Amino acid sequence: MKMQELKDVRRLGHDSVLPSTNVKKEVESTPSGGAWVRGVNIGGWLLMERYITPYQFALTSCHVEGDLCWYPGQVNAPPNAELCDIYRCKPILEENVFGEIDYPIDEHTLWKSFGENIQAAEAWLNHHLENFITEDDIIAVKKSGATHVRVPLAHWILKSQEEITAAGDYWIVGQRWEAFRRVVKWARAHDLQVWPDIHTAPGSQNGFDNSGQQYTAISCKRWSDNSTHVAASLDVIHQVTKAIADENMQDVVTGFGLLNEPFKDCDREVYFAFLEQGFDIVRANMGKQAHVYVSDLFQPGIFNDGEWWLDAEKYHNTYLDTHYYQVFAETTRAISPRQHVALTCQNEYHHPRASKEPAGGVASCCFQDPPRNSIPSQGVRHMVGEWSVAVDTLPGNKLFDIMQNILEKGIALELQRKIPLARQQFLRNFAEAQMVTYEMADKGAGGAWFYWTVKMEGGAFAEWDYLRGIREGWIPKLQAPNVTSASLYGTCYEIMARTDDNTSVIHEYPDPDEVDTWLGPALDDDVVLSHGQSILDPKEYRNEHRLVNSTNMGWWVTGIAMVILVAVLSAYRRFRNRKSGYTSLPQSAS
Repeated sequence: MKMQELKDVRRLGHDSVLPSTNVKKEVESTPSGGAWVRGVNIGGWLLMERYITPYQFALTSCHVEGDLCWYPGQVNAPPNAELCDIYRCKPILEENVFGEIDYPIDEHTLWKSFGENIQAAEAWLNHHLENFITEDDIIAVKKSGATHVRVPLAHWILKSQEEITAAGDYWIVGQRWEAFRRVVKWARAHDLQVWPDIHTAPGSQNGFDNSGQQYTAISCKRWSDNSTHVAASLDVIHQVTKAIADENMQDVVTGFGLLNEPFKDCDREVYFAFLEQGFDIVRANMGKQAHVYVSDLFQPGIFNDGEWWLDAEKYHNTYLDTHYYQVFAETTRAISPRQHVALTCQNEYHHPRASKEPAGGVASCCFQDPPRNSIPSQGVRHMVGEWSVAVDTLPGNKLFDIMQNILEKGIALELQRKIPLARQQFLRNFAEAQMVTYEMADKGAGGAWFYWTVKMEGGAFAEWDYLRGIREGWIPKLQAPNVTSASLYGTCYEIMARTDDNTSVIHEYPDPDEVDTWLGPALDDDVVLSHGQSILDPKEYRNEHRLVNSTNMGWWVTGIAMVILVAVLSAYRRFRNRKSGYTSLPQSAS
């Protein structure tokens, strides 16, 4: 790509508050299925996550006694909600799995914090279910141009509270299934499709809080090495898909995810067998046209073996689900705006060369002819089930500060946080780059993506908030599903070229000099390390590298000469000492 081509790109007008950064191309294409699946996750609702709704986990003695109250700006508070009296209502704190004294951190500890008062626990959950997601939210999702919503479900969604208690489990059931029915009804009314997934598993498939229970060790072994747990997950798939069919939801619920994010150390034989059985269950209950998507063990390349799920007759409407985030590793939180876009163009499309793991970019699957990857699979395709424009604030660390502020002051930190316009412009470019990359229109092996997530409580994690992004313009309104994002915004590299590399819009948190966090893989890609210059201006980049290499060579030569000179002088001194009949003693330090 030549620099003149980058300078000649035309800009389009938009209805957003931001100036347009889009590139119009004349060529438009569609995925093999005829239309792109572009959706948003409804996270933190039917399965709660603390960073999405921090107040829901800030329990007090009033909550556990059934005297429900709410906090300032609580997103799921009912109309005319009574605010918590922080002097009368004492916080419910206990030691968590990390040895910290804290509020409940997941669904498991939330249940335990209510003790014996299960009625209060259910009332607290049901208020959340009734108020966090409303029909107005679904209308806003439809107006944004999205075609689908992905809805995470807990594996206990169809159990009764009595069954949970009798089994010795620790989950609040509440009216989750009734809430799922509501969202299906709203989606039907507003022409959206619903793709739920089973987001949790007995024993936890990864150890993350979004599996229902946080563990210190991140692993799939607690699930995959326990045949009872695997069998229970298959039974959940059967029960939920059967209920979908029995309640005639298939006109709206057209897809289903078997299990969210099992970790990469899963027993592969067990997992692949689970996928086959789960697939058969979904198709038996929901019909042969039901879309089925399956998680990639954080290693999509291992599925691209020239055999797996390529049969078009059997495995049509199937997807391998990959999730991409740049916020969880210290190495990527620290990079510049243009580097973030470059990372999407390069590593999330191809794969970092230094990695010893199977390829992880979207173009690593799914093809008929690996390793050439030139013929798209006629069966399974690749989808990105979760992504966001969050880049520099590690959720866990910021969340601890938020909960501390609630504890000390009765209000969440950064509740009314605003995003400066310059940062919004970067976020817009970053969103466009991800849409273009994840659709993989040049390869034809993609077809679906879902933003995480539909809404957030407060402003600390605003970049995760899809509807806020749509309102403020840093997420573009989505166009017709038969039009590629590349035809609207240009190539990923063109987006990279027009991204202002202003590092002042990046605010890494936590400070790596003060807190140790997961470093993540090393960045060794020339495009990323050069801030895109190796592609945008390759001649200048090569000249700079020649200068650096020449300078380095000069230092090498000088260094070698100095070493030789020191060695010669040292030898000469030893020779003279031997001639004089003694060896010199070292000088005293005194």
